[in-house]
Amino acid sequence: MKLILKHIHHSPSPSFTALIEQQLKEVGKSLQIDEARIVIERRLEASPPFRISAHLVTPGPDVFAEAMDHTLRAALLKAVGQIEARIDHKRMKRAGRLQRHTKTASPGQFAIAGTRN
Repeated sequence: MKLILKHIHHSPSPSFTALIEQQLKEVGKSLQIDEARIVIERRLEASPPFRISAHLVTPGPDVFAEAMDHTLRAALLKAVGQIEARIDHKRMKRAGRLQRHTKTASPGQFAIAGTRN
């Protein structure tokens, strides 16, 4: 996984970067992440001041999340929660499609060409 961090009005700390990597590794157990683009922003005149947006490049549709909070850690945890919810939603949709498509046809559903019932 390639990790791209962008900081806006915020100085990066090694401990927070390690926390981001740890959270993404946990998410990566349930979904293959090829690239993660994370934007960490401290909005100077806004409340809540911290905003984190994430763009995860995956096989299939990409996953996006955005969260704001009064602490950086809380904003990160909210964004990770959104990502996990979206992954679970995708998994449930896929399971529903598979369930609908694997139903067996009833014997009378298809007529053989050249025969009449």
